[in-house]
Amino acid sequence: MQNFSDISVIIPVREGSSRIKEKIFLPFHQNISLLEWKIAQLKKVQSDNLIFLSSNSQRVKEIAHLMGVEFLPRSDYLSDGHQASFSEVITGIIKDIPTNHFAWVTVVVPLMSPQEYSEGFNLYIDQVVNQKNNDSLVSVNLLKEYLWNDKKPINYKATKEHTISQDLPNIYKVTNGLYMRNKKDTLSEGYFLGANPYKHIVSKISGVDIDEYDDYQIAMALKQLYFYDSIK
Repeated sequence: MQNFSDISVIIPVREGSSRIKEKIFLPFHQNISLLEWKIAQLKKVQSDNLIFLSSNSQRVKEIAHLMGVEFLPRSDYLSDGHQASFSEVITGIIKDIPTNHFAWVTVVVPLMSPQEYSEGFNLYIDQVVNQKNNDSLVSVNLLKEYLWNDKKPINYKATKEHTISQDLPNIYKVTNGLYMRNKKDTLSEGYFLGANPYKHIVSKISGVDIDEYDDYQIAMALKQLYFYDSIK
């Protein structure tokens, strides 16, 4: 394990979900839940005492204790998606971390591997902290696809001047898997990304974000590829 001693890993957790009931507790692999799976992944990258589950849930607190990571209590107000703004949630959580930097990691992106997290942490230290080329980091998928809005193509011409996919402009999809920034600027600006984030390109399967039940089924089906990539 590398030394990431000034980075707190935040895993924000709410029991409530408007689309999938108790989503974070869905079984994912060998009788462990999505939440336990995510904790196990991060324990391969960061020390247990710098992994924080942020929640108002007693059940989540018990899981944190059982898995040897920290529990960061969150008020009911900050845990209700219909009350607090997302900016309030971010700053309300980040203000209590003990380090100058943090990684915001979501449970519902299960196929981002420990190797990719480690790569992201190292890129953040190199590009943001040391070289100061960027002010934050976000995990993305690079899209080379034909995209339309409601009226017309937005990245190519749907005419005889059709662009081959390799020549399409770079467009990036945020995977929702990893955000990294320093605590000071986050508290000042109210968000976990700055104006010039480093785009950490991750694998396509790392972009699977469980929002609907279909996404959960897709993630389950892709586990075999996840383990194959880890071995390779």
